[in-house]
Amino acid sequence: MSSCHVGYSTQIDLHGSIMIYGTIIDIDQYRNIHLKNVTVARPLQTSISLCRLCVRFSTVRYVRIPDDIDVMETIKQDLKRHNPDRTKVIGGGQKKKIKQSDIQNREQLSPLRSNDFYNDIDERV
Repeated sequence: MSSCHVGYSTQIDLHGSIMIYGTIIDIDQYRNIHLKNVTVARPLQTSISLCRLCVRFSTVRYVRIPDDIDVMETIKQDLKRHNPDRTKVIGGGQKKKIKQSDIQNREQLSPLRSNDFYNDIDERV
């Protein structure tokens, strides 16, 4: 489900053989579906008409996608929205520039161990 479905009339099948017909107003961050002009149809009972209804996502079995919606284009738009272009992302992964003075300072540092240290180890072995 994505925000591209907003404004379309659709059928939603819930667990328990309940069918809901209505126009999608919003899909929130928890994927709950908000509908308007709703008709709820239950098996062997009369249908109920409501102005608005919120359907919890965990109760949804199927959402019928209208033929007007191009599914592949919708997926591509959602991917672009959720995964921005990496060249436009600022921060993270930037390499630190090493100055020439830093390199010279490293060369001037005395080694942590003298060369005699390694010679002594070779003689012991």
